[in-house]
Amino acid sequence: MEPKKYAIVTGAASGLGRATAVALGRRGWHIAVADLNDAGSQETLQMVRAAGGDGQVEPLDVTKVEQWQTMSTKLRASWPSLDLLVNNAGVGVGGEVGTLPLDDWRWIIDINLYGAIYGCHVLVDWLKSNPRGAHIVNIASMAGVVSAPGMAPYNVTKAGMISLSETLFGELKAHNVGVTAVCPSFFPTNIIHSGRFQNEAQKNMAAKLMKRSTATADDVAGLILRAIDQRRLYVMVPFQAVVFWWLKRLFPRFLLNFVASRYLRETEKPAVVEKAAG
Repeated sequence: MEPKKYAIVTGAASGLGRATAVALGRRGWHIAVADLNDAGSQETLQMVRAAGGDGQVEPLDVTKVEQWQTMSTKLRASWPSLDLLVNNAGVGVGGEVGTLPLDDWRWIIDINLYGAIYGCHVLVDWLKSNPRGAHIVNIASMAGVVSAPGMAPYNVTKAGMISLSETLFGELKAHNVGVTAVCPSFFPTNIIHSGRFQNEAQKNMAAKLMKRSTATADDVAGLILRAIDQRRLYVMVPFQAVVFWWLKRLFPRFLLNFVASRYLRETEKPAVVEKAAG
C-alpha cells in the first residue's frame, strides 16, 4: 500500500484551491486547508473527507511570514513529510498605471506574490528532505504572459509567479522537487468578488470573460494533478491559453498589439454610448 501523502493548499476555502484539495482527497491525500475563511475551509475539509481523503484546517494569512513559520512548526511535529505545496491564494486588481492607488498595488503584491515567496522560503528545506520527492505548484495566470492593459498589478504578480517557478525548477531539480506553474485564462472563481476594480465596467468585463470560459475549477484541478504526475513545468488552460503562450514566444509584438487593440475597443464603447445618448 502506498504511504499517505501530505499537502498544503493555500486559498483552499473556495474556487481552485478547494477543487485542488478535493481532487487530492480523491487520491487519499491528507490536506492542510490553509485559508483565512474558516467557514469555507471547514466546508472544503468535509468535501475532502467525502472524496476519500483527510485533512485539517489551518488558519493562514499568507502575507504574514510568521504565520507560515508557525504552521510549518506545527505540521513538522505531526506529519512524517511534506509532499506538496500549492500556492493558490490570490486576489485580483483592475486598473491602469498612474490612476490605480498604490495601496492596491501593495495589497495584491503582498497576497499574490509575497504569499508564495514566504511559503517557498519557509517550506523549501522540508520539501527537499522528502526521500520520495516532492512538488511545488504555483498558481500563476495567462495574465502573466499576455500582460493585458488595465490589469497591471495582477499581471505583474502572475508574471512573478511564473519567474519564481522557473527559478525554483532549476534550483530544486537536484533535490527531486518538481515545480509547476499553472497559467489558466479566465474561468469562474470567487476572485471577481474579492478583487478591487477602478470602476464597475472593469468588474463587469472580467465577469463576462469568466462566464464565457469553457474551463472550470475542477478542470484546472485535474490538469494540476496530471502535471504533478508528469513533472511538467507549465500548465496552460484552456486551448486559447496554449495559443497565446506560443504567440508570445514566437510573435510577442503581434500578440501584444492584438491585446491592445481589443482593450481599446472595449474601453471606447462606454464613451460611444454616452455620446449617442447625449
